[in-house]
Amino acid sequence: MASSLITGAVSLLLILISGYIIATGILTIAETTMYAQSDVTYNQELMRQTEISMDSLWDADAGTLSLNIYNNGSTSFSNRDFSYIDIFTYDNENKTQRYSKENCAPFGVTTTSDIVNKGTWDPSEVLLVNISLAHTPQWVKFVTSNGVSTSMNIET
Repeated sequence: MASSLITGAVSLLLILISGYIIATGILTIAETTMYAQSDVTYNQELMRQTEISMDSLWDADAGTLSLNIYNNGSTSFSNRDFSYIDIFTYDNENKTQRYSKENCAPFGVTTTSDIVNKGTWDPSEVLLVNISLAHTPQWVKFVTSNGVSTSMNIET
């Protein structure tokens, strides 16, 4: 009789401990999922608020492609975001080439439009990017750090 009482108590204790471990695991997974969904929603909202356009000028004598990228949306981009911005060009010789902030000089907000938050690419400001190229580009694409892009054909 005493052994069945002890067996019952141990079984009850094991059931309670197992339930606690399972519940803790489920709550941890639920919390992680909730934070991940929150991050995805935030990033999607930033993408919806981002609108960019650009114009370009190809200087064949200097071998320089100058881009003026206009921030027409309501998202600001900091210096940290600049390191995640990509620029792609296409030409008949080298095909598609990728450029980043390190390959471009200058790469920054023009001083005439940078009134608020110096060094940050705010709405209604212009980002100036110059790329030195060996061959005449046919096409250029600019991609922001949150995945929004604009592209255009280069007129020579």
